[in-house]
Amino acid sequence: MVRKLKRVKDKFPEIPDTGEMKKIIFHSILSYLSKQDGHVSKMEIKDLLFDAISLIPGFRVEWGEIQKFGRSKLLVNYKDKVLILDLEEISNMILKLWDRYLDTHPHHKPHK
Repeated sequence: MVRKLKRVKDKFPEIPDTGEMKKIIFHSILSYLSKQDGHVSKMEIKDLLFDAISLIPGFRVEWGEIQKFGRSKLLVNYKDKVLILDLEEISNMILKLWDRYLDTHPHHKPHK
């Protein structure tokens, strides 16, 4: 007797909720940076983005192999689709904005 496995239909919509995605990423960045008293590294920002994107319902995230995809590439899987996301520009922009914020808000500079 041959049994067919039932396909489980997931509860995620065909297209993820972009508003929810933005909220999760924005909140994660603000939450992390609000706890910092000084400069952060590019790797900290990249790890933060990795963790934030991983929180989006239905997303599976992993670092892409450097030999295949290059540096700073995330592979983001949603349903049966994969997105290659380059974190280099976004992490640089977040760092520039954070450094500018530190320069204009001296109470966030590291204590000496």
